[in-house]
Amino acid sequence: MTHRGQETDGTPDLAGHVRAIAALNARFVDKAEEVLDLAGQVRPPTIDGLPEGYTYGVSRYADVILEQAFPDRFHDLQSALEQFRPTLDELRAGGGGRTVFVRRFDDSLGDMLHGGQRVWGSQNITIEKRIGFDGDAEPVSKVRGHEIDMFGSGSLAQPFPGVAVEMEWNNKDPFFDRDLINFQALHHEGAIAVGVIVTRGPELQSLISGVIRSRDGGFKYGSSSTHWDKLIPRVNLGGGGECPLLFVGIEPGRISGIDLAFEVRAMLDEADELRATWRESYSHWGDAKPAYDALRRQALGLMPPAVDIHRRGR
Repeated sequence: MTHRGQETDGTPDLAGHVRAIAALNARFVDKAEEVLDLAGQVRPPTIDGLPEGYTYGVSRYADVILEQAFPDRFHDLQSALEQFRPTLDELRAGGGGRTVFVRRFDDSLGDMLHGGQRVWGSQNITIEKRIGFDGDAEPVSKVRGHEIDMFGSGSLAQPFPGVAVEMEWNNKDPFFDRDLINFQALHHEGAIAVGVIVTRGPELQSLISGVIRSRDGGFKYGSSSTHWDKLIPRVNLGGGGECPLLFVGIEPGRISGIDLAFEVRAMLDEADELRATWRESYSHWGDAKPAYDALRRQALGLMPPAVDIHRRGR
């Protein structure tokens, strides 16, 4: 089957890129007066068909480029996001960035076949440069980039440029810098056309931060880990260079069993409100503190640390 932006033999069609540019002109011709709407800034997508339950952001019209010039990869990403549904128990039990549901997301892309062949997979891309005269060239540099979680080939016949996808679920936030630098370099060399980063969305982060505890009794998903509000400012300050980027923030609507987290959060918010307004009902904080502590104990007791989940399952 022939798609927009792809010839019948599977090779990329320059006409697809031309159509992408034409689509950009059609979408933004009436916005020329918005001179401060810089291409490198993150803004909402302008295309339709993205699955619900996520917050989306794009830079440099990555969404239009994906839809118009790489329709097969765009459909793959749509399908993977639509299928992706972690559970609250998985969020509570998950470790760092490579949790069971992160692997499941990667596998959902990796299992997709086009023409009976795999087009997605974990890849290291090597870029080699040569210099010389009339074919008598010598290598001057050879760089092997950081492994991409999921690289989608541009087409079966011509893999480059392709689409790079990284999910940063719960790593330290400098991992965003690594991804953005890698995407910038690979785009500059023509290896990728679009980079995609999937992470925790702002609503999900606000909900589960300070709610889900780790096995040592502390709290998972702290503010210094990878989430939406750590990513977007980096891009708005130039991270990723000229690489078109699509950002996907996982929100509570994608999490099965998330109602318990809302219940715990509501009780913790009630405790915080008591602490902020205790003078309205008490003469001394010492009199209010037992009620505050009781609310927090009751709330956190509804969602014990993950280690207790495993013990109950034995």
